[in-house]
Amino acid sequence: SAGRLFASFLIVGGLGTAIYTFTRLGQALLEGELLGVLGRRRMNREVHKLTSHHIICGFGRIGAPVAEGLEEEGQAFCILDNDLQSEPDLRARGYLYLIGDALDESVLASAQIDKAKVLMALLPSDADNLLLTIIAKELNPNLMVIARASDEKIEPRLKRGGADKVVSPYKLTSGRVLQAAVKPTVLEFLELVSHREHLPLRLEEITVLDTSALEGLTINESEIRNRFGVVIIAIKQPDGAMVFNPEPDQKILAGYILVVIGKSEDLKRLEADCCTS
Repeated sequence: SAGRLFASFLIVGGLGTAIYTFTRLGQALLEGELLGVLGRRRMNREVHKLTSHHIICGFGRIGAPVAEGLEEEGQAFCILDNDLQSEPDLRARGYLYLIGDALDESVLASAQIDKAKVLMALLPSDADNLLLTIIAKELNPNLMVIARASDEKIEPRLKRGGADKVVSPYKLTSGRVLQAAVKPTVLEFLELVSHREHLPLRLEEITVLDTSALEGLTINESEIRNRFGVVIIAIKQPDGAMVFNPEPDQKILAGYILVVIGKSEDLKRLEADCCTS
């Protein structure tokens, strides 16, 4: 009798423990899934508010550093990626993102492509980047598309498909390796001005508006070097022509883009002067 009583308690206790364990596991799974659904809805609402933003398609070895750079620059952006495994990393970084296929027009519409300023096609496949470029230009003809190309042969096709800029990671890498070998000081300088953490010096592009106090003045008359402590390296004209190392009598006109180098605070003062009268 004592053995039967002990076995009964053991069976009841074991069954109760099993039921409790499975209940807690189910509850945890349900809560996690519910939190995921609610989190994605909130993310969709935040993405829906974006305007004049950047869309990064592909959060890989290139997309991740690009997102970091945009965040440092204070630029609005969202990321499109179809890999669910990247979601925890995206969430931990605090980025706005959508999990889905960037080649799906509905996903691009959810990313507010009609209001976006730049789309970066950084998918692993050149064929996918070409198709994405065509779709993006159809949805927003005014969108600037920057496409990644692994194969040199695909570059002209991407441009014919509507890509404004085509970037080849392998070309860039080989160029930096060559500079490191034959012109290490030049490479060191470029690295210093392209990374904020190294030096206060930065390369910046500033657009001259028609309301600017500098509009119509020559470089010499504007006294940009003396007033702001920055150096004009080049001027891009509205027709796309680039004037390198412009002469002192070069006029600064509305629509010109000044490529300048200087300290962050000096660049901000120059930008304010180019945008206001």
